[in-house]
Amino acid sequence: MREANSGYPPAGKAWLSTMVIFLLTAIALADRMAISMLIGPIKQEFALGDFQASLLIGLSFTLFYVIFLFPIGTAADRYSRPKVLAICLLIWSVATILCGFAVGFVSLFLARMLMGAGEAAIGPCSHGIIGASFPRERLSKPLAIQGIGFQIGPAVGVAAAGAILAAGSTGAFEGIPFLGEMAAWRIAFILIGLPGLLALALIPLLTDPDADRRKAGLADKTTPLPPREPLLPFLREHSMLMSTMVLGSGLSALGMATVTGWGPEYVQRSLGETPAAAGATLGALMLFAALLGQGTYAIVVDWFAARGMLDAPIRVGLVPAALAIPTGYLAYEAPDAATFYPLLGVFLVCVTPFNALANTAVQQVSPPGLRSRNSALLIFSISILGYAVGPSLVGWLSEYVVGEENLGQAMQAVTVTAMVATFLLIVLSRRPLLRRMQQMEAES
Repeated sequence: MREANSGYPPAGKAWLSTMVIFLLTAIALADRMAISMLIGPIKQEFALGDFQASLLIGLSFTLFYVIFLFPIGTAADRYSRPKVLAICLLIWSVATILCGFAVGFVSLFLARMLMGAGEAAIGPCSHGIIGASFPRERLSKPLAIQGIGFQIGPAVGVAAAGAILAAGSTGAFEGIPFLGEMAAWRIAFILIGLPGLLALALIPLLTDPDADRRKAGLADKTTPLPPREPLLPFLREHSMLMSTMVLGSGLSALGMATVTGWGPEYVQRSLGETPAAAGATLGALMLFAALLGQGTYAIVVDWFAARGMLDAPIRVGLVPAALAIPTGYLAYEAPDAATFYPLLGVFLVCVTPFNALANTAVQQVSPPGLRSRNSALLIFSISILGYAVGPSLVGWLSEYVVGEENLGQAMQAVTVTAMVATFLLIVLSRRPLLRRMQQMEAES
């Protein structure tokens, strides 16, 4: 049982917030990544090449995402994180629906930009709420649950989009008012965007302890307000730790973004899978990998942390980081879908813990007033390197270097390079994390 003066909410409220954040994260990522399954018919209708398609998958979303990331992170550290999140949830859900009404490349690009502006809230707000709700030695499980949402979301988005495309090809929407006249990929955007509007009802269930303390301080002058920490001095003092974590997060996301961004198109184009089969199988693999990879990682990290291993998030993470390199290479050497899917599944299990690894380490070392902004730094790197550069680099290599018929070679080159760099950065981050944790132990 928690102490009344511990500064943390009751365990039930903290875990309820965690589960709501899990659902909102899954909705956000489903909205974001459904386009990877829909890019084939979009390319056909708008007469696009792989590089232009890659801009819709990555850059269009990421452009406003990174522009709004730090302003939203600052607002989340200063005001109510649930209220900030509610406004942004409304924006990105409406923008997802608007994608279904695009009339060409430019209008779809703009709708994806608006989605990015809204979804910029999900990481800073959710990480800040979780970081303020649990002691640092218990952070890995709730952050891993939220991380599972980051993996389940693309799985649900891809599977749902594939099912809607398959239903559209059989005439399932004919005769339905409004939808019956639309292409299946447009219907997919509309239907996948609607749950976000319904999820607004969950926002009141979120608890933000930092905001509660600010309210108490304003109402009662004897209650100290949490300090508003300046970001730059912290980054200078812990430059090695933060730079390796930030860069490592982005590069590890590049490997995942290659799968979520181009995997559905690859298995259809190169391995002969149907949209329904591709969506169902890739969705199931991402779901399985999220539960096994992040779940196992969190359990093992907490076990070692409870026994005094201060650098447990990094030391445990070295194992999947190393295994991701050969499995990422072998998956794209597979000659058929039956061989590709198991290898991809192993790769995904290895790469999914990286999100929890970086978030756990950074939330452990961050002062309360920097939780959301430090989270924003990680998400900035993930967005730029992972979800903007990653898909665009694959699309550029495919269209202009190896040829669109060799999409797998482009995916393989990007994935393996990113995983090697990620492993090296995780190795370099271990000592500075250990020093910071020892410093915090001595000060407590």
